[in-house]
Amino acid sequence: MKLKPWHFLASAVFLLAIVSFWFVFQEDKTNPSLGSVPFIFWSSFAITVLVVLATFLGSIIFPQEKSPKS
Repeated sequence: MKLKPWHFLASAVFLLAIVSFWFVFQEDKTNPSLGSVPFIFWSSFAITVLVVLATFLGSIIFPQEKSPKS
């Protein structure tokens, strides 16, 4: 059954969102910077990439039923 990996991905995205808002997206946190890009931008970009990747994997793993065509 393929539901366990899907539940793992859903839990991982939920935990990533919670951890991001508690620890990463803090007010006035600009250091460390990556080149001239502030911390909040490159960390939120990396988190977005992880969420999109998890969504893509979830769409592959999620059990789908074929809908009858009319």
